[in-house]
Amino acid sequence: MQRAWWSLLLLVVSCQCFSAQTPPVECKTPLSLSITNDWYPYVKFSKFDSTTGVDVELLKKVLEQMGCELTVIRFPERRTLFELTIGNFDIGLGASKTPERERDFYFSKTYRLERNRFAYRQNDHSVKQSKSFKSIIKQRKLIGVNLAGWYGDELERAKQAYNGFVFSETTIKRLEMLVKNRVDIVIDDDVVLCSEISRQNHPQVVIHPLLLSQASIHFIFNKQSVSPTFMARFDTALTKVLANGELEVLFSHYISPSCAEHLI
Repeated sequence: MQRAWWSLLLLVVSCQCFSAQTPPVECKTPLSLSITNDWYPYVKFSKFDSTTGVDVELLKKVLEQMGCELTVIRFPERRTLFELTIGNFDIGLGASKTPERERDFYFSKTYRLERNRFAYRQNDHSVKQSKSFKSIIKQRKLIGVNLAGWYGDELERAKQAYNGFVFSETTIKRLEMLVKNRVDIVIDDDVVLCSEISRQNHPQVVIHPLLLSQASIHFIFNKQSVSPTFMARFDTALTKVLANGELEVLFSHYISPSCAEHLI
């Protein structure tokens, strides 16, 4: 009788372990990630190789922990959130929280911090001496930004009142505009700015120390395609991957030591 009880107990434990390792029902088919353009080091897009980058590879590692697969679909940035909302994609990355987004999407736990600053031409002394974003506006400077980006409440209000914003989808294009004097500053995540200034060899461009905004960054999920149960399992796997130091390893692979200071 005692042996029978032990056999039953082992069976129950085995079933529980199997259940814990079974992929979520949402993973019967690969989950789709919507990306737009290069946003190095977070997204590195190649026409010939698989899409990589810090955020993409971190997401793959988390999904692998859950037994899930990922497929990457490229889409114009200004349509990405709309396509997610109507159910054409499952996952987005690099998202900060806004009330509108929280209404439409599930948010993962925070996986990194974003700090937005601006790059400028080193010989532009009026920008160099600026102590606030308001002073940039007062100088009537042309500001290169991503139309779909969110850079904090002050900048979002300025977008509505100031006509000096110039919209372009990629950081590379905005920095080219800066070098060619078509804009006066370029706003973006400071790690992205530092990386692209170095990769595109723009020694005349520097990053201003003024912090415009900072925000916690999350993966977002389509509420039509995943459940709260899935989100709980995803956050558990994300916590494990972050605790293992995987994010730091990815950053060390993609960014130069000179840009690492922006991670602090």
